[in-house]
Amino acid sequence: MPLSHKLVVVAAAMAPGALSEEISELNTGCLAYQGDGCHMIKDETTCVNSRDGRFFDYLNGRDMRSQPCVWCGGKPCESTGTNLCETYSWIIGNPNIPPPSVWVAANCLDGRSVNETITRIQAPASASAVAFSEFEPVNGGENQACRGGTGEVDGMKYGHWSYTMWTAKTLEQCVSYCTGTCTGVEFKAADHYCEVWWDKVTTSVSMPGYSCYKKKDLSGWKPMPLPAGAGPITAGLGVPPVVPAVPV
Repeated sequence: MPLSHKLVVVAAAMAPGALSEEISELNTGCLAYQGDGCHMIKDETTCVNSRDGRFFDYLNGRDMRSQPCVWCGGKPCESTGTNLCETYSWIIGNPNIPPPSVWVAANCLDGRSVNETITRIQAPASASAVAFSEFEPVNGGENQACRGGTGEVDGMKYGHWSYTMWTAKTLEQCVSYCTGTCTGVEFKAADHYCEVWWDKVTTSVSMPGYSCYKKKDLSGWKPMPLPAGAGPITAGLGVPPVVPAVPV
């Protein structure tokens, strides 16, 4: 059965002349951002419709942020681990990790939009029933994009991003991802784009179509720690990997 929205790759079949598909914004733009990371996904459908939305650009030298997710055939992606879904660059082409025998890379080769994607995916386990009354608008809230304080430039601060990225149906769903020490959210309804802020939202800038809301009570706030090996933008960020694939 053709899987038109997937790249199905059989490691043993990779050889010179195999079909190559470039993973770029052209064929990943429909994917749902997962702010907890690809590795937290447990089901195939969500995995092959998602991309990594964590707040750091690379981990141990491997690109993370905005990379498509990879489903490892229902088996652990690493022989020493238990994750069934992983970030593309972490598991494919990583000299330190043998590739799985069969894997599926998330992409948008069937031409669908993010509107269709969000009907397929499951809500993350980290989402909770957060009351919208706990938030207040920043500079009116509507047509405003969130910004942080000293040292932050367009969401980048101290070598990492101030927020994780999610795809949400509504502003209310975006707010449901703001748990723990999250400080606020930014949402663009037209793209279902959701930012969950972990550094403090202190102000906003005028930007049509965006909404910015911050938590009223930040008494328990503390900075989100970077994982060991995580870091800021690299020279390779934005350069799409090439996926060797075989048609099915």
